[in-house]
Amino acid sequence: MAAATLAQELESESVDFDQLHRDYKPVLGLVRELIGFVPNCDPYLEIWPIGFRTYSLLVPNLLNLPASLIGQGAPKDLVGLGMYTASRAAGCMYCSAHTCTFALRRGASPEAVTGEAHTPAEAAVVSLAHALGQVPATLTQAQVHDLEEHLDPGDAEWIVLAVALMGFLNKFMDTMGIELEVEAIADVQDLIGPTGWSTGKHQWKDELDIPPNGHVPKDSMSTYLRVFRQAPGALRLEGRWTRGVSGRIGSALMMLEDQIGHSFPIFASLKHKRSVKALATVLRDNLNEEHTTVGLPAKCMVALVYARVVDNEALTAEAVQLADILAPDLDPDIMVGVGHYALAPGEEAVIPGGLSRTEAAAIILAKAASTSPSSVNEITVSTVTDHLDAEQIVEVVVWIAVLQMLHRLYAYYDARLGLT
Repeated sequence: MAAATLAQELESESVDFDQLHRDYKPVLGLVRELIGFVPNCDPYLEIWPIGFRTYSLLVPNLLNLPASLIGQGAPKDLVGLGMYTASRAAGCMYCSAHTCTFALRRGASPEAVTGEAHTPAEAAVVSLAHALGQVPATLTQAQVHDLEEHLDPGDAEWIVLAVALMGFLNKFMDTMGIELEVEAIADVQDLIGPTGWSTGKHQWKDELDIPPNGHVPKDSMSTYLRVFRQAPGALRLEGRWTRGVSGRIGSALMMLEDQIGHSFPIFASLKHKRSVKALATVLRDNLNEEHTTVGLPAKCMVALVYARVVDNEALTAEAVQLADILAPDLDPDIMVGVGHYALAPGEEAVIPGGLSRTEAAAIILAKAASTSPSSVNEITVSTVTDHLDAEQIVEVVVWIAVLQMLHRLYAYYDARLGLT
């Protein structure tokens, strides 16, 4: 019988936590201080090492950590509330648990998390995050203006970057069906269980030894000291990963044009250098021919499937451009067929001819993963694992997660300009 989730199927391939601690101790320590435990997703992301690198670059840089903990940038309670709201809108119960405890630790009130009471600023954040968390995104210019009545554009962008980060995390955790940590369940089940939250596919065992629900601690001076103690080691790793990448928009665009052949115009809208540097590095690494295990033609097809499912015209055009640049031998008729496959109802979807088994399995996974929540089921798991190895599966899911992050960014800036 097939495993219920991809994570269950790939559990034996996941990287041992002891190895992760040896290789990335500061990164794991930083996350533990932020939410109280090390997430179960880490061993899966490291199956394809660029996946763990992608995650480790995006989390601190799109959350403005550790600076945000001491009051630099958007209010950290609003950031946490936006992350939680987007996760619930996307239907990712794993991330909903993590972001609930993150928001509470950053000072969000239980009433704000459950929606019982919101200040005007909280209501603006919740409205924007909910709209961006849906697929397709439903954000309007009025919602953007409402947020900017309470925050200056730079701080508003930090909220959006946090919601975009959750696009990456929501998609990876939900598609893989990562097992939720008992510490997370204990932290949040009493508070958000009555709102409709449940562990769902993220609880693999019928009986869990869940510790008694304790008080979720808010940030204190000792929190800041522990976080800043981890920062130097994490920064050394980040410096190694981002070598050769600038946080200046012009330089980042030139690097991407030189190494990928495409400059991703979304960068022209970003204000914060650390987010530019992290995003440019992530795109460079995820589209590097030396790193891919499924092939760049497959990744272009996956990008088209995701863009069509979420109805994002900018991402659709980008997927076609990437195919022209990175997969020049890919028959345009195949891309047309992939686009039709993405939009066809399940029983009518026909995989185009001319694809390898790897490419066919990749677009099957992409079609199931692109909805929110994902529609990956036992049949998908069985089909995909027959033709993709563990590293290829993680690579495809990480790439779809990157695309969901970009989708939320495009949706925000289009709405801000009144294009939606």
